Amino acid sequence: MSPYTVNGIVIAHNGHFILVYGSELQALGAPVIGAPVELRPGYRLWEAPTYLLPQTVIDDIGQEFVAPDVYDWIEERGDLYPRSEAYGCLPDGKPAGYVIKALDLTQLRAFAGAPGGQGPYLSLSLAIEAEAVPDDFAVTPVACPVPLLARALPTYRLAPGTFGAIGAAILNQLLNSRRRDFQLTFDELDDMLGDA
Repeated sequence: MSPYTVNGIVIAHNGHFILVYGSELQALGAPVIGAPVELRPGYRLWEAPTYLLPQTVIDDIGQEFVAPDVYDWIEERGDLYPRSEAYGCLPDGKPAGYVIKALDLTQLRAFAGAPGGQGPYLSLSLAIEAEAVPDDFAVTPVACPVPLLARALPTYRLAPGTFGAIGAAILNQLLNSRRRDFQLTFDELDDMLGDA
């Protein structure tokens, strides 16, 4: 089981899965996975078009590291101990194990599933904090709710005033660009919309 549980939901949007959390999380769409959501990091396999979601690593001298320590170990030492073995599951929930050198450690992806560690796990493309904050931004980057997943999961705050068709257009822009620095103030949004 992953130690990363977020009080959020996963929604489907134009062929992508998006983690939504915050006080207005229900306003962006019907959940594919309801609250809470279990988040798991996954590393791409070199020889197969899938990812391993590790839970345990046994290093070259037999030391065992389990979640959450396993993730720090892989990030900090995985390249140093390529014969170490990682065990976990594939996104479909099937148990699997590989030597570390079979994993592309540069290709980290965030996966989400229902709590309990059974799978299947959905690959996330974006995280949205649906929260009203007293600033001028309709959409702005924020910290990822799970810092380990920050390099795999662009994370933005979307103000409730932008939900609906405008929010869907903003989500499309974020998904298509994969940018991590997009910002839009309410004034800029009003200028773009004109008299519409």
